[in-house]
Order: sequence, then C-alpha cells, then structure tokens
Amino acid sequence: MNTLVSIGSNLNGEFNNISQMSQLLMGEPSVRNYLKSPKIEKDNYNPEVLGALRNMMINIQYVSSIYLIRTDGNYIDASNSITYFHTEYLSDSEWIKDIYLKSGGYIVRVNAGGAFEYFSGRPMISMMRAVYDIDSQKRIGILIINLSEDILNESYQEVLDNGKHYAYYDENGQMLSKNEQVDEISRINITTQDYEQISVGGFFKEKVVSYYHVPNTPLRIAGIETLSLTKFVSKEILLFILFIILLTFISLSVLGFFIAHYITAPIQRLARSMSSVKNGWLQRVSLKTSKDEIGDLKDSYNNMLIEINRLIDELVENEKQTHRAEFEILQEQIKPHFLYNTLDTIAFLSLEREKEEVYSAIETLGSFYRKFLSKGSKQITLEEEIEIVKDYCKLQKLRYGDIFEDLYEIDESLKQIKIPKLILQPLVENSLYHGIRLKGEKGIIKITAYADEANLHIVVYDSGIGMSKSKIEALMTESNTKSFGFKGIIKRIRYYYGMEDIYDIQSEEGIFTEIDLKLPL
Repeated sequence: MNTLVSIGSNLNGEFNNISQMSQLLMGEPSVRNYLKSPKIEKDNYNPEVLGALRNMMINIQYVSSIYLIRTDGNYIDASNSITYFHTEYLSDSEWIKDIYLKSGGYIVRVNAGGAFEYFSGRPMISMMRAVYDIDSQKRIGILIINLSEDILNESYQEVLDNGKHYAYYDENGQMLSKNEQVDEISRINITTQDYEQISVGGFFKEKVVSYYHVPNTPLRIAGIETLSLTKFVSKEILLFILFIILLTFISLSVLGFFIAHYITAPIQRLARSMSSVKNGWLQRVSLKTSKDEIGDLKDSYNNMLIEINRLIDELVENEKQTHRAEFEILQEQIKPHFLYNTLDTIAFLSLEREKEEVYSAIETLGSFYRKFLSKGSKQITLEEEIEIVKDYCKLQKLRYGDIFEDLYEIDESLKQIKIPKLILQPLVENSLYHGIRLKGEKGIIKITAYADEANLHIVVYDSGIGMSKSKIEALMTESNTKSFGFKGIIKRIRYYYGMEDIYDIQSEEGIFTEIDLKLPL
C-alpha cells in the first residue's frame, strides 16, 4: 500500500507542477486580452497567444496539446499530435459544471471526459480549469492541457523491480496501459474501493494484485507481484538444498544399517565422542580404533564432516557474490530525470544562444555519460572520478546558472589511484540539491584530495544550509529513507574495502557541510 500511495503522490506532484506552470500562462497579458476581447472570428488566431501556448508545451514534459477556450466557444490550440475536439461538449452543462465547481482549481479526466481523443486511439490525461479575470474575477474561459499516457508510466518507473508490474485504470475500470507484462492485471475486476488486495495463483507461484485510488483523480493504480519461492531463494540454492537432503537421507540410511547390525561397545564409545561436539562447530571425531568396521565408520563420518564444511563454505561464498552483484547493479543505475532536464536545458540554449555554446553543452553531456559508464569498469582512477564531477557541475550550471562555484584541490601524485566508481558525483549532487539550492544564495562546492600514511582522503565541502548533530546521526539509520543515496555509497565503499571506518562528517547549520571519505591506500 505504501508503494502505491507513493506512486499516486508522484503523479499528483506532476499534476501540481503542471498546474503551477498553467497559472503562469493565465497571467500572460496576451492570453487575458484574447479571452476578454469582444467576439472574434474563429479563424482569427492570435500569434502571441499561440506562441505562449507553444512555449508552455516546450517547458512541460508529457504535454501533447493545449486548448484555450473563450466563453463564446472560440478557441486557440497548440498540438504536437492529431487530436479530435468534440466541441458539442461546450454546450453540455454537466461537463462545464464539473470544471466550474473547482473555482479555478484543476480537475483531471481521461480524454477530458470524452471531449477529446487521439487519432491513434491511445488515452490522454486531461487537466481542465476555468480561467478568471484578475481584475473582475469573472470567468473568461477554460484552459485544457492534454497529457500523454507517458506521465502515468513515468510515475512508477522508480519502484519497478523483478516480479512487479503496474498499470492505471480509469473510473470505468478500463486499463490505460498497453503492456504484455500487465495483461494478467487486466483480467482482475477493479472495484470502487479506495484500496484492495487480491491473491491469485498457487503456493509456489502466488500472485498478489493490489490497487489504489489516486486522490483527486479518476485514476486507480494497480500492481501485480509474483511471490514465488525462487524470488527469495535462487534455483541453484534450492537444488543444492535438495542435494543435501538426499545426501543426508542416504547417509542416515547407511548409518542406520550399521547401527542395526553392530550395536557394540565401540559404537557406544564413538557415540560418546561424537556427543562432545554436537553443540558446536562441526569437527572430526578423535577416537582410536582398529582397522575394522568401526574405524571405517569413523573415517566415513569425518570425511562427511569435511565435505559438509566445504559445502557450507561454498554456500557462504556464493551468498557474498550475490550481494556483491546486487551492489554493482545498484551502482550502474542511472536516473532518467537528470538526462531529461539537461536535454530540455540544451533545447532552450539552441533557441537563445550561439551554436558554439549548444555544441559545447552537447559535447559535455556525451563526455559525462561516457565517463559515467566507464566501459562497465567497477573501479576507475581518482582523476577520472574528478572529471565525472566536473562534467556534472558544468551541466548543472547550464540549468542553474551561477548558483554555485566548484573548486578542486587534488594532489597530482594521487590522480592515478584506483577507487570505486561513482562515489563522488552523488555526494556533489546532494551538496547542490540539499545544501546550496536550499540556502538561496551563491555557494561553493569544493573537492579536496590528499593522503596520509594509511588513507586517501577525498573531502566534499559545500557552503549550504548544513546539518544539525541529530541529522548527522540519523544519516545512516535504517529508518532514514531520505539518505538512501548516501547510505548506498557508504555501504558500497565499506563492502569494497572490508572495513567500517571509512568516513567522517563535519557540519554547522547555516554554514557548511564536509564529508571526508577515508579510503585505505
């Protein structure tokens, strides 16, 4: 339920962002003048209004069309796809009433409640609101923003995992997602309850379908998860356990045969010797015997213990490799929002700046991802890690201007030292987003690298809002979900070097934060 609520919150967050952008559009003088002017001919489009609509489409992701409708039924639209508008809905009092009841707030409808449809037949998500005159507070029109279904798919991308799939439904129970992976969800009848779970399938491959009504929308988010035994235990381990069970059964059968036929004093002495280790780690039996059946049994027992100890060690090593692979997968994940935002920034540069600046921005973005991926390497040099940070800062300056300055003090003799890949860029990202930006003034992000007798020190300093002692203490707690990126880096470094003491944090609220990574040389 927490996951579905989080997905719904992400979607409503996107709607709120778009709503705020639409308020800027409604504040445009050309838009207000168009809506308030005396009756005009339908084909008399205002180029300034059309330009404002197209500019908004460029600035908002997922928008496929925008309609600005006057009270007399005339309208101006901007669209990047073939969209049909059934204008008869403008005379439908119930359709209009739903919009007006919000008193300027927005409502969300699928296909604008039937007023719009794509030529392709795909669903659209429509945000509709009444437009009011700033001076008289009278209604002067309606603004409709049609969004592609990509806004729905993007809302749950961050929580996708093996065995988990999601899809959206409209108020009529019709699925809005077209994906082979969610076909099974489409066969489940969605009720009108706000939240419900349905279990399907058998014990070894049970599936749980959950769905949740997203507040203030007609949408329901549904998810399906397969709960199979192999989800928690790998097939290799299951086969290994079955092998051990079979081996144990055979061994016990052989042992029972000998016990049944040779119940003698040497067996009793062997049993007493074996009982001395029954509560501890498996150890070989120490017992002097002649070269007879009892001696052979002792040797067989000891050999079996040696083999079991070997298999246990092998199982532990396999578990370590599994965890190591999980850390490496986590390391390779790349959030798409940074790329989208950077491409949007470059798009604006192409409209306003010289082509040399646009070329430099694109070249920096390509350089960043080449170094970021590092041809799949798990470790890179300190110099390469610093270059990744420099490219990242250069891209962020395209977006935020001179909000910060990045400085570097790197000992030249340390640049070729190998370190785990991508341990600095997330820390610099935290400094920018959770330190500098929140302070509201120009700040400094400084990277320093030096070495002492035992460690390579890499220090990330920012002049942001800082942290209290309680926040510093809570950074690595299991309950602190906001520090997941920092915790992931620290856990990865600890696992890489096999030691716990690998960082220090110094901070003062309102002044600075400094993270010192201590990497063994």
